[in-house]
Amino acid sequence: MTFDNQHILKTGLSSEAIMRALFENYESIYDIDAETSAYQCYHESNLYSELGIKSSGEDFFAVLSSNIPKIIYPEDQPYVRKMLFRETMLRVLKKDRYYSFVYRLMLGGKPVYHKVRATLETVNGRRHILLGVRNVDETIRQEKAHTEAIVSMYQKEKNHMEAILASAEGYIEVNLTRDRVLEMSPNPVSASGSPVIEVPFLGYPLLYSVLNRWIMENRIVENRERYEKVSDREFLITGFTQGEKRASVYFSSRRKDGGVQPCREVFYLYQDNPSGDIMALCVIYDLTEQQRKEKELQELESKLQMSRIRNSTSQMQPHFLYNALGSIQEIVLTDPEYASRLIGDFTTHMRSCVRAMSSDALIPFEQELSNIKAYVNIEKMRFGDKLNVVYDVEASDFMILPLSIQPLVENAIRHGIYERGAKGGTVTVRSREYEDRWVVEVEDDGVGFDVAAFQEMIETGKKDSTGLKNLIFRLDTVMKADVEVQSTVGSGTRVTVSIPKGEVCE
Repeated sequence: MTFDNQHILKTGLSSEAIMRALFENYESIYDIDAETSAYQCYHESNLYSELGIKSSGEDFFAVLSSNIPKIIYPEDQPYVRKMLFRETMLRVLKKDRYYSFVYRLMLGGKPVYHKVRATLETVNGRRHILLGVRNVDETIRQEKAHTEAIVSMYQKEKNHMEAILASAEGYIEVNLTRDRVLEMSPNPVSASGSPVIEVPFLGYPLLYSVLNRWIMENRIVENRERYEKVSDREFLITGFTQGEKRASVYFSSRRKDGGVQPCREVFYLYQDNPSGDIMALCVIYDLTEQQRKEKELQELESKLQMSRIRNSTSQMQPHFLYNALGSIQEIVLTDPEYASRLIGDFTTHMRSCVRAMSSDALIPFEQELSNIKAYVNIEKMRFGDKLNVVYDVEASDFMILPLSIQPLVENAIRHGIYERGAKGGTVTVRSREYEDRWVVEVEDDGVGFDVAAFQEMIETGKKDSTGLKNLIFRLDTVMKADVEVQSTVGSGTRVTVSIPKGEVCE
């Protein structure tokens, strides 16, 4: 794709070279006339061009239909035909802003995951379908690998629990009615391989109440009060007569070497048929391994969530690209120098999006500020004097997540200032250093909103705040940062990011 193959910028860069830089994250970008289906390919990667799809034509959907058997993974062909049916796409786009799906393309003899994302825009009175194709193979395969790992972890956890049930660390068989210990393992509250404290001879016949008292005084370290209540024979007898079949309690047990191990004791209650006595099989489980696996599972789920967030954080929206580049195209002939600066800003913004998608490695705040300024310059091209941005920066010598403050500035412009129409407004970016933290604020004097009502709409599913929730999650997980949103209808909004010093998670 080129803006106009007859024009070369004073910088010496051809528009084709500029587009390759801007669209390096896309395989192709199409502009389709919604009424006639005529299309123009505005960008095509070298790899995608090898597929032999014509860059322009009279009927995008007919060309696509004829090429599906050649380029789409066989199992996905019916699905792709269904999803790229013109009427289906238009019906969905009239209702929803975006239309997207994932499929597999045959490249080099193997299936490679790609994502189609389309939106419907009106340009010069005509409706256009803007459709972008991205290679998401690495992201999808990573997500699948993480999901499979989680499924495997759940299965291992299930197997682990079955193994614990099959081979408990200790047990005590008790006649609760007669207060008698009938049988017990040599060390009923020990863990395999752990230094143990031997249970002394406590008399014969051994009374359950006596053994239980010794265990509480010599072995229970944490949750002793609860253990005393649940293990009491009268409590267990009462529970059984009320229909309970078992009771359980978590506690920590002391080891001979001074260490502490987490345990769970389950009291399986039943009645002896011949005598009618109420019995209990008290089984003790060591939870050390279970807790380790639960922590490992939580970490794995967190990594999966971060992977999804990275993928969604830096989505490069086709309609934004189309509008911004269309505006730059108009400026190229009248003011080439200004157009050159804008293209530089656009490239800076796009590269920051790509970088944020692949990594959460921290960057200097000054770099994030440069990304913000590049984005603001693009928006000022479109909004003109309606948009004023003030940088009140007193602290910049700290690190921050990439693309963490820029989305707040974007929200302030699009949902605060733009909604004021011709009045326009001001967005202020502040940064301050305090003794224990850095604070960054993004404030606008736009239309504002009712925070409580907005939160209620999110909870009821009437509003989607995925972007803000993902941003808050990233800042909290990686930097232990707090995000506070304050807004007043008609006055504006302020978002405050508070970053504690020395809390970054490596």
